[in-house]
Amino acid sequence: MGATATGGGDAMARMIPETIWFERSLAERKVFEALRDALPGAYTVLHHVPWVQRQLQGGARDGEADFVVIHPDRGLLVLEVKGGGIRHEAASGRWFSVDRDGREHPLPASPFEQAMENKHNLRRWLEDRPGWRSRWGPFGHAVCFPDAVTGGEPLPHTPQEVLIDARDIADRERMQLRVEKAFDLWADGRRLGPERVQRAITALAHDVQIRQPLGLLVEETDREILKLSERQYGVLLTLGRLRRVAVSGPAGAGKTLIAAEKARRLASEGKRTLLTCFNRPLADFLRGSLARVADLDVWSYHQLCWRLGMEAHLQVPTQPHGDREWQAVEALLPSAVDRLGARYDALVVDEAQDFKPEWWLPLLMLLHELDQGIFYVFYDANQDIYGRPEGLPQVDHETHLFENFRNARPVFDHVMRFYRGPEVRCAGPDGPPILRREVRPGELRRELGRILHQVVNEGGLSPSDVVVLTPRALEASAVRGRVGAFHLTPTPQAHGDVKLSTIHRFKGLDAMAVIVCEVDGEVGRDSRALLYVACSRARSFLAVLTTR
Repeated sequence: MGATATGGGDAMARMIPETIWFERSLAERKVFEALRDALPGAYTVLHHVPWVQRQLQGGARDGEADFVVIHPDRGLLVLEVKGGGIRHEAASGRWFSVDRDGREHPLPASPFEQAMENKHNLRRWLEDRPGWRSRWGPFGHAVCFPDAVTGGEPLPHTPQEVLIDARDIADRERMQLRVEKAFDLWADGRRLGPERVQRAITALAHDVQIRQPLGLLVEETDREILKLSERQYGVLLTLGRLRRVAVSGPAGAGKTLIAAEKARRLASEGKRTLLTCFNRPLADFLRGSLARVADLDVWSYHQLCWRLGMEAHLQVPTQPHGDREWQAVEALLPSAVDRLGARYDALVVDEAQDFKPEWWLPLLMLLHELDQGIFYVFYDANQDIYGRPEGLPQVDHETHLFENFRNARPVFDHVMRFYRGPEVRCAGPDGPPILRREVRPGELRRELGRILHQVVNEGGLSPSDVVVLTPRALEASAVRGRVGAFHLTPTPQAHGDVKLSTIHRFKGLDAMAVIVCEVDGEVGRDSRALLYVACSRARSFLAVLTTR
């Protein structure tokens, strides 16, 4: 007999995620709720665990476990779920699923063989992680039929201990006993222990914490760890099992966070990965944040074109300024790819709404597998302030983020005035009201100085917490230079310096306090898109100065 149950009293099992987000399978929902209600607090249950396993002969294959149940004394159990009825035909050795209407559908493999294969593949995947040793355990598998009742004599590879059926999940005590019996079958005298339990959970990426980009030059103490929402967690799992996905969502929904984390995970799995975006300051920030990740390149699209053009010994513009020079940079990539060939296993694109249609083919040609290579794009069509068509390539799956995590509620409500798209929900906290001023052109610098004094000297914010955004080129901006007691500059260095940036250059970044100025009081189509981007950069405080 195996180890005695060491439950956590009245505490329930830890479920990851805490609530089920996977809506496709009613059977899995039944099992999720049964495990949550029946197992005591010493258990951890992970639902829907995908992985990619590299193969010795080259390439990789996908794996997926419906549930992984972990206990520090009992070990790890892979649980396969099959809804509906199940029939085995001895003469042919085939297995069939039976739907509610009695129709039979052949299964590609026995549910028990599938559970066993997932167990061995997941074990190999874990043992490939740095710091893992082989022969850790115990490690077992079981199969659950939540819609059916098992009967008859078991087959040699289907002992009663690995069977859980509808009668079991309907009764808490019986469900706990069945899970314990399954663990007991695989007991071998070893103990997993709390440390390896946590290591397994961390390796399977169910507790996720990633850094939120809170601004290019803000203080380190202003950066905080963002716990991914259940919806964002679900998107990461979706990206784990699909090879080509498009993710859309509004500003503040965490698209850049998810793109960066997905790129990091792909590279950590040994896939040579490219993370690219349109905005160079955003690319520079992400490259610094991900600098320690091997097999990951992070470049803006134009940086990528320039670098590969240099590597391919093409004629490269040294310091492009006008449209003609930038077009010459963009034209480098197709020729560079022809000379250098493919070099990436995975491609992750952020800010895809700003990519020209003709950029996509040379980007995809960087993949070793043009049609089947891993490809994820993240975009917000409402931010298409460059007037370019999307022209996105075909993907296998599309998903939409609908929650805003970056903006305080007053900022969010103001941003929604300029938003056009699916409904968005604010998940941010309440905050100070929006400060709006309408000024004459000659009064702009004086009023901006008053607001800076109010925010910094009276409000206690550091000048590094504040960014002033303008739609104009910095050389033509009326607020560049000395404004009251402050100096507005694109490269703050002294204590009284405040960052001044164009709206276009600050896309993808954010700051604690944002002051938008030099915008016309008349909101047309073009200014609506600019204001959407500009105002959504503010996390906690927003001031808008319009010119009348």
